[in-house]
Amino acid sequence: MPSGIRFSARGRRTVVVALVATAVTVAGCSPKDGSRKSSGSHGSSRTAQAQPEPKRTSRPPSAPKPRTAAQFVARARQAMSAEKGWTFALHGSESLVMAGQAPSTATYAATAHRTTAPEALQQNGTITTGKGVRKSEVVYVVGGTGYVKEGGETWKKGPLSDPDIANDVEDPVADLDAFGAYAKSAKVSRTGAGGADVRLQVTASGWQLSAARSRPALKRVVREMEPALVQLRDAGVTATDSQITLKSFTETWDLDAAHGYRLTSHRYAYTFLIPYRGGDITVSQEVRADNRGAFAGSVALPSGAAAAREAA
Repeated sequence: MPSGIRFSARGRRTVVVALVATAVTVAGCSPKDGSRKSSGSHGSSRTAQAQPEPKRTSRPPSAPKPRTAAQFVARARQAMSAEKGWTFALHGSESLVMAGQAPSTATYAATAHRTTAPEALQQNGTITTGKGVRKSEVVYVVGGTGYVKEGGETWKKGPLSDPDIANDVEDPVADLDAFGAYAKSAKVSRTGAGGADVRLQVTASGWQLSAARSRPALKRVVREMEPALVQLRDAGVTATDSQITLKSFTETWDLDAAHGYRLTSHRYAYTFLIPYRGGDITVSQEVRADNRGAFAGSVALPSGAAAAREAA
């Protein structure tokens, strides 16, 4: 294996990757009510004293209570779209651990403003490595394009289909939309006082990376782990996709039943095991987004981002 190589991190998803000497270390619908048809008839005018029409006291039928995970997701999406925007507190951590080496870690904290009409995101945060080195990160998503600026570097931009951009974006509202594709695999439980609130949770373990790539619930974690894996392979780690194992994955959505099942918290965590020299390199990440309430402002792209280069 090459020695003395050190990797330059590209985005916070690979900020923990480094090679020291001869070892590798890494610094988931409620139906809308249709228009009600009038079933009443007008009182007859042929009699001198027609009986008055009975007063209508019935109310439109309320939407049925959701029961399945997919129904809860549909209600949550409806509740989130009812506001102009939302503010989220973001927290994340990642690490790479190898036997005999000190773990390499990084943390991330940010505030995100996410508008719903039009859809846009502003995310301001700080990356901190295990050695205490701090770097600012600013992320915007406007018109379907992501813009990222880290520290004193120039802006970069690209479509959200580009992993180099997508891995820096934390958008709980968009994540909720994506969750709908695999919500049927989620377990539904009650939380909060008296079990009033709802928790949706998806778990997985034991998947080979080769199989995980095609699982809807695991596509994101595979995408986010990929940059570190590429750098590790460039450094000489030879494990194939069929040898790399997803040790654990948990994704949790907490919904507020008192407010239309709107999102209160979204969390996901995963750990991959990558065989290396008779042991395993352990790659882990945790991310949490907490809803801090409605956002009435707007998101506008900074002037400097307009000339952003395309992400490599």
